[in-house]
Amino acid sequence: MEKVAAGIVLYNPNDRERLDDCIDSILNQVDKLYIYDNSTEKLDYSFPDRVSYKTKGTNVGIAFALNELMSMADQDGYNWIITMDQDSIMPQGIVQQYLKTIEEEDRKLAIVCPQVIDKRRKYMNLNHTEEKEYVEECITSASCTSIMAWKAIGGFDEWLFIDLVDNEFCKRLIVSGYKILRLNFLVLDQEFGNIEPKSEKIQNFWINLSKVLNNKNIAKFSYKKIVDPMRVYYTSRNIIYVNKKLKLYGKTAYSNYNCNGYFGFIVYFLLPSLLRAQSKLKVVQAIFKGTIDGLNKNVKEWRSN
Repeated sequence: MEKVAAGIVLYNPNDRERLDDCIDSILNQVDKLYIYDNSTEKLDYSFPDRVSYKTKGTNVGIAFALNELMSMADQDGYNWIITMDQDSIMPQGIVQQYLKTIEEEDRKLAIVCPQVIDKRRKYMNLNHTEEKEYVEECITSASCTSIMAWKAIGGFDEWLFIDLVDNEFCKRLIVSGYKILRLNFLVLDQEFGNIEPKSEKIQNFWINLSKVLNNKNIAKFSYKKIVDPMRVYYTSRNIIYVNKKLKLYGKTAYSNYNCNGYFGFIVYFLLPSLLRAQSKLKVVQAIFKGTIDGLNKNVKEWRSN
């Protein structure tokens, strides 16, 4: 019988009410909840029963935290774990639906996930045509991952620390013959990045222009983005690293930026990050340092067993 647990990665949560809602939304659907805390400050919070809490008192990165959640669940005999962010609110019945899907699928199923949309970004569209579909990648938030598959491919790559962790993990699953199934009738509203929507008139202009030119990246000008130099550093570094690591299996993670290669990454991520940055000097420094660190990193080419 398949057993499903849940896990949450924390990082300096400042909205206690939201955290309460996050925990409550999943704890009444699973027997066990694991929490790994990446907070840099001591968390003064009383967790309910059936919650296992672990921390090093510092930020060790999302990949390390995810591996810890998977390991704790594995040690307690669970086969699957639903991973969540601290602001994820899980729909009631999602665990039951995941279990039903897992039991209907074959053993090569590695992840079951919902359809994810950021409702602040009006250009993002839901897929209403298919009830469920196999996809190449998904985010970890609200995804239910097979612990057996996680172990088989060697877990999450902790050197990545934060950005592109999902993409790299999913790529290794797919080339190893595993499947990722997205249930389009389950929808998670997930906020990606720190953005501020512009006026409706300006939003409509950029969204319509993106449709005319058939370029999704243009629609991103419909909102103001708060650019974090640290995230620019990790993205600049990791895009080079993952493509060196997985070069035997084609290009990796460029789909995040609606492009097919590194030149497109420059045009659609690096340049807009610089142009929209509140501190352009810090972003320039982040781009150069990230690029150099990515190029200098010795990477062993990964091969599927």
